[in-house]
Amino acid sequence: MDSRKFTPYPSPNFPQQCESVLAQTMCACVSGEFSADTLGAPLGVVKRACKIVDVFLSCEEAGQDDSDSLSFTCDVYINGVTCLTTAPEIQYRSGESSTFKTTKISGEYTGTTPAAIDTDADELDPGDVITYDLVITRTATPDAEIVTPCIVVELEPV
Repeated sequence: MDSRKFTPYPSPNFPQQCESVLAQTMCACVSGEFSADTLGAPLGVVKRACKIVDVFLSCEEAGQDDSDSLSFTCDVYINGVTCLTTAPEIQYRSGESSTFKTTKISGEYTGTTPAAIDTDADELDPGDVITYDLVITRTATPDAEIVTPCIVVELEPV
């Protein structure tokens, strides 16, 4: 009996065929309170030729410090070379809610800066390594720490 007739896909290896032509989204999160930089952390290795089409930050809570600056940003590297002309950033603003902040939604609140991709340095070949720096800016211990910051790198096949 032909088992292909019992699958919801056009062929038994349809998921593998899709994976071979689609690029992936890579992400990393710092679990819990974020109070120190994460530098040169590996995000992953690409399997197919692709390009970075977006980089964004999100967090569970943006922290709170009404008297001193508090923010975090990231830079993304392809084989050690940045692919951003503007790094995404989330800043705490006095009087703003400190929960569920993201740079993905334009204008989500006044303290976000979306990433700008360097179109001259955004392409990857199989085996290229993506790394990131997640950097916190603070001048004192805040009233509430930044919680669970995440970086997301969206890839698209070329």
